Amino acid sequence: MSWPRFRLRGADETDAAFLEDMFVVAADWHPERVRGTESWRSDPSMEKYIGDWKRDDDVGFIVETDGEPVGAVWLRFFTADAPGYGFVDEQTPELSIGVLDGFRGEGVGTLLMQAAVDAAPAALSLSVEDGNDARRLYERFDFVPVGRVGDSTTMLRAASPSGVVVASRF
Repeated sequence: MSWPRFRLRGADETDAAFLEDMFVVAADWHPERVRGTESWRSDPSMEKYIGDWKRDDDVGFIVETDGEPVGAVWLRFFTADAPGYGFVDEQTPELSIGVLDGFRGEGVGTLLMQAAVDAAPAALSLSVEDGNDARRLYERFDFVPVGRVGDSTTMLRAASPSGVVVASRF
């Protein structure tokens, strides 16, 4: 088996459509609850996570192979009045990640998570539904449960007292 070559790059304004695809991949992770792109486009949560991409404080990365995007991670700040699923506070960006089927288990998620952790201003948060295998990846990067909303766990990767994010383990 040959391993594809992966290239990491920053996400810019032209990547909004691919981030939308990755939002759907992440949201439709469970094969028995797939809603599809059109359903998600009518859901306000997609607009919350992707709308007006790329705002001044948005940060994102794309992994490509052979010039084609195969995964993305992005960080977005939310407010207490309009929180995301993994909202912790207004100073902590929420991480979203998606990897195309067929590229999972090849290190794409790890590459994306490391880029996000390296770019994070301090702590990071996320939300993961019960049963989602991606939780293992998040735990490898020192995310710990800090709350529950419905059938999802809010996880936090805390900053150290100096403000530097705690180093991840591999």
